[in-house]
Amino acid sequence: MAVSKKNAKRFGPDRPEAPPLVRRQRVWSVIGTWLFILVFFVAPIGFGNGLFVVPAILFTVLLIATMRVSRRPDGPDAETLSKNELRNATPSEPVAVHALWSPGARVRGEPPQRGFLICDGKQLRFECLNDQVRFESAINRVEVITIPSFLRPQLDLSIGGVNHSLRFFPAWDLGATFVGPTVAGEWYAQLRELGAS
Repeated sequence: MAVSKKNAKRFGPDRPEAPPLVRRQRVWSVIGTWLFILVFFVAPIGFGNGLFVVPAILFTVLLIATMRVSRRPDGPDAETLSKNELRNATPSEPVAVHALWSPGARVRGEPPQRGFLICDGKQLRFECLNDQVRFESAINRVEVITIPSFLRPQLDLSIGGVNHSLRFFPAWDLGATFVGPTVAGEWYAQLRELGAS
């Protein structure tokens, strides 16, 4: 996949360190979401419109859950790759992060499965929680299909012509569209550096 000049800079070797960037993005997304809730739900309630009570409660609960998942030691924010982490991985000390696997967008019928995306520096695999391996491949045989973005905060791979999508955040995480491109983007950049096409 060809990378534009803008994306080459964003995912190039001089990109900012991902873990501190994710922490800053998470703080700003939480502040922005609280402001959104106040302006679009709480303010109308204050003006006497009771229709906004249920959405205000729903968004508040989701934001509190989002804040909790972002602080968990096994949450995606805490598992963000540091620079050269995949390059330094070995079979005895692989990098493993929680992820949700699903088949490519055009494949139907198979439900998403939770598990671990594991890289040992040369091989990439996804192991489900029930010990089923969804894929295992040499990194130089992996093709990254799309660049992670605000609208697609996930890692999309093609291995042997079979598409795989990996999400690092739960679907209800209100900050995933802001933080997800950085987390998935670091996987994208480091896999490219290791030879993925």
